[in-house]
Amino acid sequence: METNGLKGNFFKKYERLKLRKDFKRLYETGKSIQVPYFVIIYLKNGFEYSRFGFSVRKKFGKAVRRNRLKRWMREVIRTNKYVIPKGYDYLIIARKHLSRDFEKITYQHFKEELLKLFARIDDEENNIGVN
Repeated sequence: METNGLKGNFFKKYERLKLRKDFKRLYETGKSIQVPYFVIIYLKNGFEYSRFGFSVRKKFGKAVRRNRLKRWMREVIRTNKYVIPKGYDYLIIARKHLSRDFEKITYQHFKEELLKLFARIDDEENNIGVN
């Protein structure tokens, strides 16, 4: 099976946040940005690539529903890496409004909402110190 068309389009292990200390550092020193569906906590990581963590509370629903949401989040990241600012650790947290509307929204709408947040992060980081 030839994968030349998909090269670089994978979600690699080193791009995942897994260690407790990384999550703790994000919570304590990271900046956050929020919309009704998501909160993203982010912090420069000193690498040439970004790392991602996902958080979905049990109140969101049963495991099937939570896992579908995490699959959607990973897919958005995987297919849109070129849009997301590099060199950051990101923690994406699902909010209550998303839990309420999850069955009603389409994947496309979900993707647009999440990518808008990354665009805002990029704007905020590039405009620091500019008045």
